[in-house]
Amino acid sequence: MRLFLFYAVLLSSSHSLFAQKEPSKRRLPDPPYNFSVQELDSVLELAYESYFEGNYVSILQKAPDLIDYAEEIDELQIKTRLRAVLGNAFIQLGDRENAAALYKEALKEAAQRKDTFQFVNTYINLGNTYFDTDEDLAINYYTKALELGKNGSRDPHYIIIHHNLAEIYVKRDQPGKAQFHLDNVISALDDPSITNRKEQFIPTSQSIQGSIYLIQELYYRSIESSLQALENDRDDIDESYRILAYKNLLTAYEKTRQFELLSDVHKVYDSLITNRYENEKIRQQQLANSKYKADRYRQELVNSEFETKLMKQQTEQDETLIWTFAILGLLLLILISTLLYTREKRNKLLKILQIKNAQYLEAKDQSEKLAQKNTKFLSTISHELRTPLYGIIGLSSVFLNDKELDKYDEEFNSLKFSADYLLSLVNDILNINKFESEKGRKLQEEHFNLSLLMNSIVQSFQFLNQKNNNTLTLQIDPRIPEVLYGDKTKLSQVIMNLLSNASKFTLDGSITITVDQKTNDGKNTTLSFAVEDTGRGIEESNQKEVFEEFTQVPATISEGGTGLGLPIVNKLLKILNSQLEMDSTYGIGTTFSFVLPLKIGSKQEMESTINDRDIKKLDHKKLLIVDDNKINQLVTQKVLEQYHLDHDTANNGQEAVDMVKANSYDYILMDINMPVMNGIDATIEIRNLGIETPIIALTAADDLNLERDIYGHGINSILVKPYHTEQLLALLINHMS
Repeated sequence: MRLFLFYAVLLSSSHSLFAQKEPSKRRLPDPPYNFSVQELDSVLELAYESYFEGNYVSILQKAPDLIDYAEEIDELQIKTRLRAVLGNAFIQLGDRENAAALYKEALKEAAQRKDTFQFVNTYINLGNTYFDTDEDLAINYYTKALELGKNGSRDPHYIIIHHNLAEIYVKRDQPGKAQFHLDNVISALDDPSITNRKEQFIPTSQSIQGSIYLIQELYYRSIESSLQALENDRDDIDESYRILAYKNLLTAYEKTRQFELLSDVHKVYDSLITNRYENEKIRQQQLANSKYKADRYRQELVNSEFETKLMKQQTEQDETLIWTFAILGLLLLILISTLLYTREKRNKLLKILQIKNAQYLEAKDQSEKLAQKNTKFLSTISHELRTPLYGIIGLSSVFLNDKELDKYDEEFNSLKFSADYLLSLVNDILNINKFESEKGRKLQEEHFNLSLLMNSIVQSFQFLNQKNNNTLTLQIDPRIPEVLYGDKTKLSQVIMNLLSNASKFTLDGSITITVDQKTNDGKNTTLSFAVEDTGRGIEESNQKEVFEEFTQVPATISEGGTGLGLPIVNKLLKILNSQLEMDSTYGIGTTFSFVLPLKIGSKQEMESTINDRDIKKLDHKKLLIVDDNKINQLVTQKVLEQYHLDHDTANNGQEAVDMVKANSYDYILMDINMPVMNGIDATIEIRNLGIETPIIALTAADDLNLERDIYGHGINSILVKPYHTEQLLALLINHMS
């Protein structure tokens, strides 16, 4: 029972506000048109009449041409109203899809013209389109129309929108929302501009009010409103509202137990229902006839268009057929010539390709062999360099823990730090490309004392700077927390590389390392690092080159180095979420700086990385050291003895297998590359004996495929030499039975 919106002399609805009119003899005119605005307005009234008479086919035939004519003479409001008639005709014929498409096209036009009237009108018509099939969508369109009409005006738009929304919320049993919209209708009826419409809306509003009271179980009020609706009833109001009023009375009388009144109301209600049923049958017959005519009209239109199109196509085909054959003949000649030329060219290219392919296969084979040799070389050089470094680092660590050698702590610290730096340099050379891999980018975060770290780095470069007669100064902001949490190793590599460059390229000058705190929120801090020297500086033309791998500016080649320092720093800082900045003036000096975010660490966590109580559990555990290098044996023995661990030593894998057969061990420390029998074969033999003793591989090799080659043969863990004592202790504690 929604109110459909047509504008002209009358305001109308489909089976809604007004009853259907008697058929008129007047019919919509055929094109072409030459109407004045007044005449076109009269034609609009004819369109309304045709709609109410159920002559939808006539509307489908004539309305599109009338809409085009209204646009041609720039009568946009008449065009909008004619479109509303056409859309509602589609709805009556059950073609809501075409109705919606018509209105949505109208929305696009309204947007182009910024036409608020057309926007409001079209949103209302779209709401009407979906009133019976999609209440949510209908509410959405009505609401959009209301939002556009927020200008204080209470015109027929305003009344119809609120009236229809009130009906929807009654259907949804939402009396509060229904009452809100009905109150807006009743309030608007007092507006002077609506006075001539008031009597048409009063009975429909009172019927809806009766329904709202009924939902609220205010039965006597429902009776009162329904009786008022019937009292104010008009012949030209759709009987659906009259039926609604009687239906409300039936329910309310029954709820208030006024059974004596039910009989008379039932008689009238039944009579109305019967009458509507008969009228609906007639209407459905008329509608079916209209649909049949509409379908027939559409089919005739399609057939006519098809015949016209077919004739036009036939003519065009006849005209182009000769040209087609002529062009095809010409194209055929060109194609044959092209194919012959292409074939000859293809044969030549094929021969060239065969030669190139053979060259490529040969180059590929050589490249693969070179890569294999390179991998083998890197693995060998890695093992050969790490082995003596393991002795230096291991023994220096042992000496540092020897109480009798405390007076040499500074020397041993420098020795160990220098060895660590050399190991770091070896790792940089071997692993420069690993920083691009996921494994290389992984952070190894730990708690550390920044002041101790920086002083240790500075101490390791004192000898070189004394040799070059440089003054080395370290300035650390006292506001920086004592303990930080981050990747200590990568930060050390960055500082050492920058300090190494400054120390090598500065003579009789000064080097200043500055660490300032920029921010601190209690959990995180941001530090600024700068290494400033008064060396020779870098010419502007060479400043980009110094960041390229294995590249040194000509003046610095004699100073030594790999040319990897700054490229490595760049890659490390990228991993640490930072960036290197350079400020250099030739003949004056250079400053390298970067800003690094770090977490604030815990002194307790730093001091208790390994629990002393757990280390105590290792007392007198028996280990078998398997290594062919006497220095490595000595280092490992000294480390174990510091923590009261017992040990035996085997010089190769075969000796290890024999000793395991004869003795029981808590752990086996197994080297990989050994004569007679290597560590992997020895492990396989031991596991074949059914022995489950934890085996930890201690190896100086650092191959990318190390884990894949080792873990599949019964080895429990891997530790790459040189290693920190804490790492070995942690593994022993982890594998403690």
